[in-house]
Amino acid sequence: MRGLEQFGWFVFNIAIPLLAPLALLPLLRLPTFFREHARGAVLRAMEHGQLLWTAIPMNASAGYVIGQQLNKSSANPALMWVLLCGHVALIVLASVLVLIGTMEASLRSDTCAHGPNRILRVSVTLTAITAAMHLGGYIWLFQPVVH
Repeated sequence: MRGLEQFGWFVFNIAIPLLAPLALLPLLRLPTFFREHARGAVLRAMEHGQLLWTAIPMNASAGYVIGQQLNKSSANPALMWVLLCGHVALIVLASVLVLIGTMEASLRSDTCAHGPNRILRVSVTLTAITAAMHLGGYIWLFQPVVH
């Protein structure tokens, strides 16, 4: 049963927030008047750090859960503080990258012509780190141990 609980938690707290916005983008091909502009919609939706808009509240949620459990849990408090500080740092970093991505998007109309998009790579990496930290914190620190 524990594996099923962890899978359910993962689906509702990580998979849906990350994938639902991207899963809807293929629907852009349905209206015939927009079909030609739908090509590459997923990449365009992520290229200036928009994926970080999902990572920011995910980090906030994880930080809230850690903060709530900090005095109640018998888990390792030092590790909990490290995770809490890590989530706060990721919120700050993601927020700065969203700002930089927004500035960059407003200055450039054609990103591909100006070299590699580092913000896209960093945003995907930071979002993956966020998801892994959130899942790891839940499974190893807060998931009730079934005897």
